[in-house]
Amino acid sequence: RWSRFEESLGILQEKHKLYRKQISDMEETQQSLKNEINIHKDILSELKSRSAKLATVCKGDDLSSLGELYDRIHDRERLVHELSLWLPQRNATILTIHLGSINASFLKKQNKMAYKEEYEKFKFIFTIISLMWSFSNAFIINSRVMDSLYHFLLVWYYCTVTLREHVLRTNGSRILTWWIIHHYISIVVCGLLLVWPEGPTYTSYRTRFFTFCMCLCFVQLLQYYYQNGCLYRLRTIGNQQTMSITVEGFESWMWRGLTFLIPFLVILYSMELYNAYLLYHISLRPDCIEWQVPVISVLWVALGCGNFFTLVQVISRKFRRTRKFPVKSNK
Repeated sequence: RWSRFEESLGILQEKHKLYRKQISDMEETQQSLKNEINIHKDILSELKSRSAKLATVCKGDDLSSLGELYDRIHDRERLVHELSLWLPQRNATILTIHLGSINASFLKKQNKMAYKEEYEKFKFIFTIISLMWSFSNAFIINSRVMDSLYHFLLVWYYCTVTLREHVLRTNGSRILTWWIIHHYISIVVCGLLLVWPEGPTYTSYRTRFFTFCMCLCFVQLLQYYYQNGCLYRLRTIGNQQTMSITVEGFESWMWRGLTFLIPFLVILYSMELYNAYLLYHISLRPDCIEWQVPVISVLWVALGCGNFFTLVQVISRKFRRTRKFPVKSNK
């Protein structure tokens, strides 16, 4: 029996040796592919820059043909990006701080999709909980303890979502930088609300805040429902990458059927600016001695203006793109 064990152990060592060699070969292949992908990215970037310069001097059919070329370049950029997702990506700084040297890239597509779907489910469940809790705090329970628990929950939620979005970006999700910044600011806002002492200034603002939270949750649920359906259709016909996620604002891919969400977003962003206006007037009251009030007011201005700027930027980019490269009509 011992001899059979020694024989099987020798076979196991040979298999392990082969395994290590394959790992080494795979790492060399990954590095080679990374270099080739970077070369193709540089070529596409140069072609894109040249086509943009030619667009300023071309007219008529030449401009339409150039627009078609620009679309093909965009398709190839997306293809190269999809290829790069199969290779290990460099972690964001925040992930390196929290995870150390562990690589957050998933090499298997099934793992990427499972993580994305779990992220979407997490946001959906929390939004429902937040909607019910904010309604309860606004109209049923008037307790600073319950308010503090809700604010703490928001801090935890935005911290968790921010880390998960960094992981998603590492694995190919094209999340706009503003939404990452938006969540960092939201963490600070919720943290300041948590430490805001109970008093006349807090009491005069709490109902307005929870009303805003209810509106925010309603719009997020509306976006989740319609964006999920739109993303599924776009991925089915190959017009959207598999790692695209639902977002709290408006992005370019939403032009295909989701423009009706824009008025809801405008109202929501206006409410953020109104929060800033309300807190500014509260800070001018003689009984206002809390430093949190003016700071939160400034942060609401940053959130509202940033959201409006991002929305206008997406819309203006769409119209500039349409004017720059008009679609050639089929006669």
